[in-house]
Amino acid sequence: MSSAYRDGHGPEEGHETVDVVVVGSGAAGLTAATTASDAGARVLVVERAEQLGGTTAVSGGMPWVPMNAHMRDVGVVDSREEALTYLRRLTMGREPAAELLEVYVDTAADAIAYLEAKTPLRLSAPPTFSDYHADLPGGKPAGRSLEPAPFDAAARLGTHAARVRTGPHLPWLTFEEGAKFGTPDGPHVELAARRQKDDVRVVGASLIASLYRGLMDRGVEVRTSTRVRGLVASDNGDPAGPAVAGVVVDGPGTILARKGVVLACGGYEWNEGMVRAFIGHDLTPLTPPHNEGDGHLMGMAVGARLANMGSYWGQPAFAEPGFAIDGREVSQMAMLRGVPGVLMVNRRGRRFTNEGIPYNDLPKIVDQYDPVAMEYPNESKWVVFDHEIRESVPIVPGVQIDGPLPGWVAQAATVRELAVRIGVDPDELDATVRRWNSQVESGDDPDFGRGTLWWEGFMVGGPTAAMRRSVGVGPFYAVPLVDGTLGTNGGLVIDADARVRRWGGGVVPGLYAAGNVTASVFGPAYPGGGATIGPAITFGFLAGRHAGARVAGEGSA
Repeated sequence: MSSAYRDGHGPEEGHETVDVVVVGSGAAGLTAATTASDAGARVLVVERAEQLGGTTAVSGGMPWVPMNAHMRDVGVVDSREEALTYLRRLTMGREPAAELLEVYVDTAADAIAYLEAKTPLRLSAPPTFSDYHADLPGGKPAGRSLEPAPFDAAARLGTHAARVRTGPHLPWLTFEEGAKFGTPDGPHVELAARRQKDDVRVVGASLIASLYRGLMDRGVEVRTSTRVRGLVASDNGDPAGPAVAGVVVDGPGTILARKGVVLACGGYEWNEGMVRAFIGHDLTPLTPPHNEGDGHLMGMAVGARLANMGSYWGQPAFAEPGFAIDGREVSQMAMLRGVPGVLMVNRRGRRFTNEGIPYNDLPKIVDQYDPVAMEYPNESKWVVFDHEIRESVPIVPGVQIDGPLPGWVAQAATVRELAVRIGVDPDELDATVRRWNSQVESGDDPDFGRGTLWWEGFMVGGPTAAMRRSVGVGPFYAVPLVDGTLGTNGGLVIDADARVRRWGGGVVPGLYAAGNVTASVFGPAYPGGGATIGPAITFGFLAGRHAGARVAGEGSA
């Protein structure tokens, strides 16, 4: 995908030249643009979509940051040793570059402090939001997951507010407000409606709007509807391979970058060929439909190392027909599957895991193979629940509990009839429900430990027996569960300055990367809310700082 030129002469007349080109406008890209600009570089951000913000803008917007200054506000003390102990327990040696765990722990809090000091971004630590495995050594009951404060986009961005994407998955409330929703001193539906009307952004959209305002203040251009098609590769005489000196884009053609190119253009979950090649089965993204692996392909074209390519950020999801982003159907988060009293069964009608496991862990179970039956029994799966759940918990945000039942939800008077409706063995599903109900009555789940996993109650101080509830009176319901993803997390391997590493050793001069285009620093692990955005910001911070200070044309050292 690269377009080459030699001896420092441009490939065409009239090309555009800046110091640093940042490809992508999520948290990684906007942070890289901020620090590159502050290092004195002339920066241009290019974004493929019509709106900026990428995957970050439709996310919860939380960065996971050990040892951040906000932890003291919730009375939690953290240390480098505890953070590394916790991370190493979760990664189990499967992280792509062990040294980057230390780089992350040593840098993340500084990156956050810098953005809060130098941009409009403001964060806080929700006191109810713990690490996802806070009961493990080094885990913390609160403080490492931070959330952006509401940002008045209408007042602070003016006409530019329309350029910033906002997500359809989450209400217009902060996580702390959501934790109090429905309580006497908690927020009400009217608050979310008023925020939406007044365009006061929260969660991921707030994070992006805040960073974008910071770039506007710096005079940094963010150019949307501009797809990068390849890298400009310079023959610098290095037998290991070329240096990167710019990008080839739709429209103006070539943009040269004196100091470097930062790839921050997301994962490859929308590229069916790459998903089939690296993941091995279909995924249903919850992200904007522009993450097609452009950065991965460009990196590979100049010899970049890859790692973690078979992994993705899992999110069990429901495929509601017509629910779309930018004209492409996307899935919705299946929050219902972890509600006490909801069972998750496979194509055999059997439970196959604790329904309350963290969302990112489900992919590790979906791929289990039965060598006797020669099948993947968990590839097809359903959530099953009774009428009490139907009358008390929304299936998805747009389906009211007292409204009509959507056609994509199966309903039947009995469990056996429901099994027939969804195509599973009635004897098996009936036996599964009966066994579960007997276990609830006995106060134990010897099969999968429901009610014992920290994440089941991570916002209420850990799991309790309340996580186990029987499946009671009909009618009964079932919804197919699809393999949703918040993005892939395999990609380009980077070093401590976020420079892209080569297969043959060293780095690709002039090429940096951060975010989901890179191999996750955590490998397949997910330590807490914001495990994608924390590294995206941190390595975007490092990439921009190094690229902005780089001497134009310097080598790979």
